[in-house]
Amino acid sequence: MTTKTLRLPDHLVNAVRDVGLTEQVEEATALRKLLSMGYELYLAEQYRAGRISLREAARRLGAPLGDTLDALQRLGIPGNVSAADALQSL
Repeated sequence: MTTKTLRLPDHLVNAVRDVGLTEQVEEATALRKLLSMGYELYLAEQYRAGRISLREAARRLGAPLGDTLDALQRLGIPGNVSAADALQSL
């Protein structure tokens, strides 16, 4: 794991603290969780805009295609994979 130093505005410091207290975890763990969630949302938006493929989103997340598609659907982003594409991938 790599250590990074960054400056955060007060509202983000408060957000990290809030997540830490709510989840009963250390602030470092809360910050990692928020960063991960933000990156997932960023990739979902890239996928929605057609800038990356489902395969690329899955690769960047380190997740199987099916799990990535499920995560996108939970965010309200429909897949652009046809039935024929799905069968071909199997």
